[in-house]
Amino acid sequence: MKLPEHERQAHRDAFRAMSLAQKADYIFAYYKLPLVLILIAIIALGSVLKYQLTHKAPLLYVGMANVSVAEDADPVLAEEFVTAQGQSPRKSEVVIYQDLYLVDPELSSDHQLSYASRLKVLATIDAQELDVVLMSKQSYDLLSHSGFLLDLSAVSSRLPDGLAKLIRENDVIIEDNQVEYDLGEAETYEAETKRVTNAFEVSGLGPFVDLTDDVYLGIIGNTPRLDTALAYLEHVTQ
Repeated sequence: MKLPEHERQAHRDAFRAMSLAQKADYIFAYYKLPLVLILIAIIALGSVLKYQLTHKAPLLYVGMANVSVAEDADPVLAEEFVTAQGQSPRKSEVVIYQDLYLVDPELSSDHQLSYASRLKVLATIDAQELDVVLMSKQSYDLLSHSGFLLDLSAVSSRLPDGLAKLIRENDVIIEDNQVEYDLGEAETYEAETKRVTNAFEVSGLGPFVDLTDDVYLGIIGNTPRLDTALAYLEHVTQ
């Protein structure tokens, strides 16, 4: 209900007579809810603007499994590939998972590190957020045996020229008695396997030229970014 004019004038006179601190208290008490709502709206708007300005869309997800490269090779693996794909490094990126120790580092007894890395790999594969893996021979064996790597025979016609000589094959376990063997229900471990071409040996090429150990590149079988993964293969082997 609208107050009479004389009452509104009395309120105005009372407000003018207040000290600065009293006026601030009065405004906050009277308009507390609207001010809080405005503050929440400003914070939300700021968060959205910050996300829009700083967020980079993932162009590809790459894992480094028991493999590390020199710092000066990082741009080749990330920013230079983004640029080569006609994208802006300010808006797109190659997400690289560093330090994935799928097998225990040499002379290390920290099995928890290996366990955590394997869980991370499983989670990223399940979420389709792992496309390419750069890996040591031991990591290659592990991922191949688990059946995570793409059978390259399915994309042989799409491979860049000159890369056929880099293709390597490995065992994929079709069926085994690992559970029974671990439980002591089987005396020997037995497995049915098949040979599959599922990786490229990229040792001594591109950003891996200074590494003394063998390096393999595999594409994860369920990647939704196969074309980009093949382009990445060509990029890092130039």
